[in-house]
Amino acid sequence: MSEINKKYSRITDVPKDAFANQRINNNYLLINEIGRGTFGLVYKAKDLSNPLSAKENFFAIKMMIVPNVKSENDKLREQEMRDEIKKYSTQIFNPRVVKIQDYLQWENYLLIVMEYVDGQSLQKMLWEKDGMLTFEEIIYYFSEIAYGLQGVHDMNMVHRDIKPGNILLTKERQIKITDFGISHVKGLVYDGGNIQKTKKPSSPGTPRYASPEEYIKSGSASDDKNSFQSDIYSLGVMLYEATTGSEIIKINNPKLFRPTEDADRKKREAFLLDQTLVAEFLAPSLLNPTINKDLELIIMKCLERNLANRYRTANEVAEDLKKVGRGEKVNIKKTKNEPYKTESIKKLENDNKKFEKFNKKFINKIVVPVIIGIFVIAILLLFVLLW
Repeated sequence: MSEINKKYSRITDVPKDAFANQRINNNYLLINEIGRGTFGLVYKAKDLSNPLSAKENFFAIKMMIVPNVKSENDKLREQEMRDEIKKYSTQIFNPRVVKIQDYLQWENYLLIVMEYVDGQSLQKMLWEKDGMLTFEEIIYYFSEIAYGLQGVHDMNMVHRDIKPGNILLTKERQIKITDFGISHVKGLVYDGGNIQKTKKPSSPGTPRYASPEEYIKSGSASDDKNSFQSDIYSLGVMLYEATTGSEIIKINNPKLFRPTEDADRKKREAFLLDQTLVAEFLAPSLLNPTINKDLELIIMKCLERNLANRYRTANEVAEDLKKVGRGEKVNIKKTKNEPYKTESIKKLENDNKKFEKFNKKFINKIVVPVIIGIFVIAILLLFVLLW
């Protein structure tokens, strides 16, 4: 059986380069796999639509396994999704954003055809530099990323998965924001194997980079807690890690990143809820004493849990970074960045207080008298024996 006829249910089951040299509707030739993530594979592909062209045109094609689409209603939702992708692909002209060229279905895969970037990801650059960038690199790359992010927001899109692996760098040092997969287009998500149209995304993006508000569970399916400021928080996490060389959230148990059981999912949710919403972040200067103080202020403002204190636009982040790069001061007031108080956290705190109160009463009224009684009896017994 050929690889294209195998019905894989998970991306991790697909062998590397399984589709190399496959033709897609005589329009594209898949050359080799250049990346993969939780939701899809990415192939370098050749454009076959213009064989007479002297210049070889390449694209990057993201392949995602088709969910269980069976009913006419599901097919209609898939078509709506196709129209939504096309709508955004024709409107994004920002040079800092990877352009979406086409969207199609092939065999049992959904394909997004994108601009091919001949370079490396910011993630790879960080790996090569032991997780830290120089001051000059921080100012240049992150101001460019912020400007690109503003271009995404100007199209009324929330990326929802801003992270180093989704920032590409060309050989000319130009940044390109990528990975506008279907799950990242606001209002269209996968749920239970089918395509669902909703205003509320099903889950946060990559856990380590997700904003606090993305973890708040609301009772209303139409209550969308994601905003442009959610992407700015993710930008702040990247800045924090690139200046300190330390992960802002450390998950020691790898199973918590990709839960295999319900128990693992509950542990991950509890851990992330605590780390993202409640735990205090160490100031970057405690991990990197040489950090520019104004740059530190920018990072902590991006990481504000309270949206009112966080940057409102990505352009503001870029402009402040440019100021710091020129040696100017930024007008940012330090805040305490108070823990994010959600109903679930308040309930947990109340339950803890009730438990502590019960324990105190239990100890004072039962445990202490019992211990005293045992002690008295022991003394009496000792007295009798010695007598």
